Amino acid sequence: MVRMRYLVLLLVVLLFASAEQALACGGFFCQNSPVDQNAERIIFTQNRDGTISAYIQIQYTGTAPDFSWVLPLPAAISAEDLEVPEDAMAAFNELEIATNPVFIAPPMPECAQVVFEEAIPAAGSGEVTVFASGEVGPYGFDVVGSDDPLAMINWLREHQYRVTPEMEPLIDVYVQEKFVFLAMRLLPDAEAADVQPIKITYPSSTPMIPLRLTAVAANPDMRVLAWIFADKQAIPQNYAHMEIADEEITFFTFGGNNYRQLISDRANEFGGQAFITEYAAPTNELSVTHPLLQTLRGQYAYMTRLSTVISPEEMTVDPIFSYDPQRRDVSNVHDLSNLRGVWDCEQDTLPTIFTNPNSSNPTITTLGAGVLLGCLGVFFLIFIFGVGLALGRRSRQG
Repeated sequence: MVRMRYLVLLLVVLLFASAEQALACGGFFCQNSPVDQNAERIIFTQNRDGTISAYIQIQYTGTAPDFSWVLPLPAAISAEDLEVPEDAMAAFNELEIATNPVFIAPPMPECAQVVFEEAIPAAGSGEVTVFASGEVGPYGFDVVGSDDPLAMINWLREHQYRVTPEMEPLIDVYVQEKFVFLAMRLLPDAEAADVQPIKITYPSSTPMIPLRLTAVAANPDMRVLAWIFADKQAIPQNYAHMEIADEEITFFTFGGNNYRQLISDRANEFGGQAFITEYAAPTNELSVTHPLLQTLRGQYAYMTRLSTVISPEEMTVDPIFSYDPQRRDVSNVHDLSNLRGVWDCEQDTLPTIFTNPNSSNPTITTLGAGVLLGCLGVFFLIFIFGVGLALGRRSRQG
């Protein structure tokens, strides 16, 4: 019996020691918050020569021979306008983590502790103009344009660029709007793992994300993150500019908060076409170590992070961004430590702990499920051990 008590005590200690480690951040949205692997991430720079540079992370999980990528551009570019920055993925990750929203929770209430202590050359009708071709990094590329959508589609297919039926009407629209296209594919000796972010510089006065074509391969409720380096704060021009008050945040007892769901719900009020400013400040306040980010910080006076959650059927307009020098800075750190009534148990709206899709910290939510399973395992072991003792006593008595 004494051994059984020690066994139970040991299991309980191990169980709660693991839980304490998992919830070390408590109700905080931790500074080391993870990178969103399912997000569309773009870094824009507003250059002083009338051009925009876009650093684009390309999401791809297929095989190398199947890779092709078509991006509409407002004007033609040359081979010198396309490059593969060194180690740009690390720059994306560092910038995302440095500007992620952080929510500082008030102390846990008793109810929570009870639960768990330029012009484009005109092409003739039916013709395709090739403005540039070449290789950059692991990619082969062509910059092409036409005033005939069918000729454009046929040219892309004849040159082994994948154009699905769903893309055809979108290419038609971009052709009618006088866009040209950057088409890329991996070189024959490149692997899928060689896919890297690219940098494109093109004539334009404002940043734009071509979401209409992105919709063909986008997932429901896809996160879009845009960082804009310029001389003043960037704002959405043709999308709504939504806000979320700190008082709307709810902290979940088992970790995380409802911020991501609030973004999705608020964006849905505008048909998905809305952005929120999550960070906006002079670049001298941005603490980064990656050489690319340090260069951008030295070249531009201001940086804005905007994000949204949007589904393919809502991607009917390409978001354009402009600037407003009168807007106040926006911190990504939200100190809610003096607020009351922001814990889920205080609101009598307990979340579905173990399958809650709204949590900003799914790792901790999953660990909550592990705690429950661990408890069930402990009780099962106690039951089996007790049955064994009882049978042993009967055997000795017999």
